[in-house]
Amino acid sequence: MNTQEIELQKLPHAMKKKQLMALYLASGMTERQIREGINAIIADNRNLPPNRPVYEQQIWNCELMEFVETYGLPKGYKY
Repeated sequence: MNTQEIELQKLPHAMKKKQLMALYLASGMTERQIREGINAIIADNRNLPPNRPVYEQQIWNCELMEFVETYGLPKGYKY
């Protein structure tokens, strides 16, 4: 068994934007990339009007999985 597999943490099923930002900032993405990416996914999944700012803080599991499929897993995490 590879030692890196043992050290990987399991990705949570749902989280807040702040937690997502912390994970992906450590992986090298900018705050703006993360925010714009997750806000677009949230707006699409929740059918929000295009001109409305996204104030929602909690990220649903389906939104998180879509973000991970688009941007990859953060460093140190597995499914």
